[in-house]
Amino acid sequence: MTGPGLDLRVKQELLRDKVVDALRQAILAGALAPGQRLTERELTELTGVSRTSVREALRRLQAEGLVEESPSRGLRVTIPTADEVEQVFEVRAELEPMAVRLFVARASDEEVEALASVTAELSPGRGSNKDVLDRFDQILLTGCGNPVLAELLGGLYSRIHAVRRISAATPGRVAVLRQEFTDLIEAIRRRSADDAAAVARRHVAAARASARVAMSSLLNDGE
Repeated sequence: MTGPGLDLRVKQELLRDKVVDALRQAILAGALAPGQRLTERELTELTGVSRTSVREALRRLQAEGLVEESPSRGLRVTIPTADEVEQVFEVRAELEPMAVRLFVARASDEEVEALASVTAELSPGRGSNKDVLDRFDQILLTGCGNPVLAELLGGLYSRIHAVRRISAATPGRVAVLRQEFTDLIEAIRRRSADDAAAVARRHVAAARASARVAMSSLLNDGE
């Protein structure tokens, strides 16, 4: 028997999603650092929800690759290996030019200008510029008009989030990023899929080289 306000199943699902989102954002933002041990007790105190909700959230984040088993015991924020990062970039090198081609074909003029506006916000004074890069990714993935491709690329970005953050904060990298994105937007404005895809391939190659340097810093910090 149910009545108005008595069925809490939907509310419980919403709470679970909120816990997952909160922990995911904490990981992606670096508040929960790669290698940091995660305990249900501490996360329960931080979030103010039950251990059951925290446990379910950790399971989902583990499935996403953001959380992994710790060599000692329990769980920790994932530390990507050099091989994993290389594998991600192998796939990204194929998918990102595809997303750019679709963006050229399908994005509205407003979405193109939104991409340009976000690029203008890139600045060495913003640290890692993570919020700017996140918005750039979101506009690009939404504008490509292919939710499956957007989900695949979004998952790849998440798997190497820490590497991307450290790489973007490397001295001189923001200036290079801004030029790469400017070149990309110019090609998109001309609606040249070939030129835009070529810029995307160049961008991924540069990001891959920068990520290799960032991995050394990440692995040293995780020791």
